[in-house]
Amino acid sequence: MSQSKIKINLDSLKTRREWKRHKVKDGSNVYRILPPFGESSNGYPYRKWQIIWGLQDPESGRARPFASSMTSEKKCPVTEYVQELKKKAEALKSQLAAAGVDEETQKERLGALNKLISDLNPKTVYIYNAADKSGDVGLLELKSTAQKKMKAEMAQYIQDYNQDPTSLNSEDTDSGLWFNITRSGMGRDTEYDVKKMQIKTKNPTTGKISFEDDRSPLPDSVVENYDNLAYDLGAVYQVKSYDELAEILEANMASLIEICPDADLGASTTVVKSAAPKAAPAQAQKPVGTKTVTLKMDDDEEEETPVATTTRSTKVQAASVEDDFLAEADALLNS
Repeated sequence: MSQSKIKINLDSLKTRREWKRHKVKDGSNVYRILPPFGESSNGYPYRKWQIIWGLQDPESGRARPFASSMTSEKKCPVTEYVQELKKKAEALKSQLAAAGVDEETQKERLGALNKLISDLNPKTVYIYNAADKSGDVGLLELKSTAQKKMKAEMAQYIQDYNQDPTSLNSEDTDSGLWFNITRSGMGRDTEYDVKKMQIKTKNPTTGKISFEDDRSPLPDSVVENYDNLAYDLGAVYQVKSYDELAEILEANMASLIEICPDADLGASTTVVKSAAPKAAPAQAQKPVGTKTVTLKMDDDEEEETPVATTTRSTKVQAASVEDDFLAEADALLNS
């Protein structure tokens, strides 16, 4: 199916449609990555999102994920706030160390603040349309480490075959392929790996066993109905503007400070210049295929969100970083 024939699936924008999500579980997870979908895809088979967890929706009072405005406006009030919390954590740690407080006590003292920083810091994810072996089409969400490996495997496939790894076809000259995504470990020690799926073959003449890339076909139902099965990746999370996120953060501030008193900055947020965008990698030589592969996979994928180049004041209840802190350190030492 050519990219020019792919249309936006309006059903994917309707709230009544249930989102099918492929969860990457421990062990092996085999999926076929599907082509860029819809005019807004701009040739990319995935959509990069920076998601904020740890805030409540002021309207419903329920915790829910919010899309950072960094992607659309190159600035985000939650990112700016997190950066100021990090600066405060470093200042408090330095003061504790200067007062002679041991590292274990420092960790205990700063535990709530560091947890809040981790909870609020936007998490980068990459979402694909993908199919499993049974033919279920759903959203496949990858972390940055898995995304880097997925891009590397796709680039190698393009170099080896000069074919689009997301193609719906499975012909000798135009075929997508299956990927094996593995997950191991727990929590911060969770690790991901992505490899082209390999299948074992036996030469009928020599009996020699070899392994080759799994380019076996997608179910016909996926190929024939992809326009109706795929999701608009730009509609997975609701996009909030910078000002809207600032209001949501302000509405949550009292509860954040109640849980973690150090969340009260009592000062203006100063932001720094964002990093310059990475240059696109040079295209590799493509020896096998019969046409140019136009799949895009070269956007920025830094896990740490760059800070915007503007400044904004964060409204919080008055409390200074320095107030009575050395006295607290002395109390910890003498306790």
